[in-house]
Amino acid sequence: MLEQLLGAHMTLMIGQGVPRPAGLNVMEHFVSAEIAVSDREQSGFELVFDAIRAGGIAGVFPIMAEPGLKAGARVVIVAQLGIRPTVLMDGIIEQAEFKPSEGEGPARLHVRGKDLTFAMDRKEVEVAHPAQGPGEIAALVLLKYAGLGVIPMVIPPKSAERPNPIERVPMQRATDFAYLKELAEAHDSIFTLIPGPAPLVSTAYWGPPPRLGVPQPAITTDMGPETNVTNLSFENASGEAAEVQGQVQDRQTGQSVPVRSIVPLRPPLAAVSALANRSVIRQNLFRTNGAPTAAQALGEAQAQSDATLDTLKVTGDLDTSRYGAVLTPRGLVGLRGAGLDHDGLYYVQSVIQKISSGSWVQSFTLNREGIGTTVPVVLP
Repeated sequence: MLEQLLGAHMTLMIGQGVPRPAGLNVMEHFVSAEIAVSDREQSGFELVFDAIRAGGIAGVFPIMAEPGLKAGARVVIVAQLGIRPTVLMDGIIEQAEFKPSEGEGPARLHVRGKDLTFAMDRKEVEVAHPAQGPGEIAALVLLKYAGLGVIPMVIPPKSAERPNPIERVPMQRATDFAYLKELAEAHDSIFTLIPGPAPLVSTAYWGPPPRLGVPQPAITTDMGPETNVTNLSFENASGEAAEVQGQVQDRQTGQSVPVRSIVPLRPPLAAVSALANRSVIRQNLFRTNGAPTAAQALGEAQAQSDATLDTLKVTGDLDTSRYGAVLTPRGLVGLRGAGLDHDGLYYVQSVIQKISSGSWVQSFTLNREGIGTTVPVVLP
């Protein structure tokens, strides 16, 4: 599919039940694929195919009869740059749209779906989780999806505790996906499915945004032939950052205790945090859904503040043939050539892969908590 991009290749696996590589009768009609992957929201995909009438049979479009392109079919999209394959999507088809021809061009079939969180978001349940902390609950819920190749990776929040069932029992009244996301947001964590490392395997990550590790190849701007990005834009909304404070009644002592966020718990990516601008930051009231101890309330308040800190947002488009890698969310990437305020490391929030014959563009969104770099140099 990407024969004009040296060393780039895309493999499409489809099928009801266990997917298999799509046959020539499908791939010869392939037009494009768009895969949107996010660290916090459900990831999704769209596949587009030409719909050609069958010779000698009026009104019949063979592509429409392909079982692997119907609702409920599983789809795995693998891209390969050189010798290294990357699973871009492992998901389930949710809907199809047929667009008849309106001129010289052929009719088109658009197939859309979500990642395997689709299977986690179909049934609302009411379940009690007595004497379990949020990390334990997440691990238990995710075990139900082992049959889909989902491997749990749970990092419990430091501020969480296992509630006494006499005082409080955590209740789930939602789909598994909605509840896992709700639990994560309460502790400045994320719940996301990471496709791969092999086809038909996904890692269910529940924990803090992974802001440590080796950065991905650098995004480079305004550096002549090394430039690999277009449409680069920086938006700094410092006024969205917030400190959190309030009161809580400690359920162990019965005393009213002041609660306030202090130093962010996240590893810093910016030299100057948005919290440093005292003239614009917000003061939010502490909110809790449970009856926490003072120690847990302090952790929750800090998590609520940390969740507001990613005020510097960066968007742009990567030409994959120049970038030479697959940019993936839920990790770090270096950026260089944009000046002292904007160079440095960023967290990759989301990436949209746009693939067609001879073209592969990666549209990205990065963020961090302010301006200025924390590293002396960004390596290519």
